[in-house]
Amino acid sequence: MDKAINAHGGHLLEQSTMDFDFRGVSYHALRDNGIFNFTRTRVKDSITVVDRLNNQSSRRTINEVPQKIADSTMAGYASSVNSVIYFAQLPYSLDGKAVYRELVGDKIIKNEPYYKIKVTFDPNGGGEDHEDEFIYWIHKDTFLVDYLAYSYCEEDCGYRFRESVNRRNLQGVTIQDYNNYKETIQDPDLSQMDQLFMDGKLELLSEIKLENVHLSFLN
Repeated sequence: MDKAINAHGGHLLEQSTMDFDFRGVSYHALRDNGIFNFTRTRVKDSITVVDRLNNQSSRRTINEVPQKIADSTMAGYASSVNSVIYFAQLPYSLDGKAVYRELVGDKIIKNEPYYKIKVTFDPNGGGEDHEDEFIYWIHKDTFLVDYLAYSYCEEDCGYRFRESVNRRNLQGVTIQDYNNYKETIQDPDLSQMDQLFMDGKLELLSEIKLENVHLSFLN
């Protein structure tokens, strides 16, 4: 996994700003050696809604006016912002102290060889979604993440399998979009999502596209 982080240019994100659009919404991620400041900006008609979160707090403004938001509601907004940026910058952050990584096997997909790495999180420091589980398929030669799968439980529970597409290199950082698949059978084995994909037993749910991506580095 450490080789994958380096192959994706994750070390460059330690002191960086990243801006991109996802589904018509603008995101900004600033990182400075453990300090972070994330924002999500939605503009519709004459209304601008901005959600901000950093190491200490999160808040929402509408047309630059701070809003009084229930803690539980604001936590949901912050989690949504964090999730989009998390996926946009993978596999960055998968070397954290609260991250458990385990080699669970290997697999040939489309005649290419992969390591299968299971990732789980410690409840202490692993975030509010620490119960989620991930599998990453890391190419044995390039060490790039070509596929990933995860289970989740939020308002409902489910499984997702993502296939990397439209990979590009931006100032040494790998940016990639994904075809996002969902399960078609109840409670599949997460580690076997690769076989379901190869057998055509996953349903394409959506396309994950990052647009207008801009990167800059603090040093």
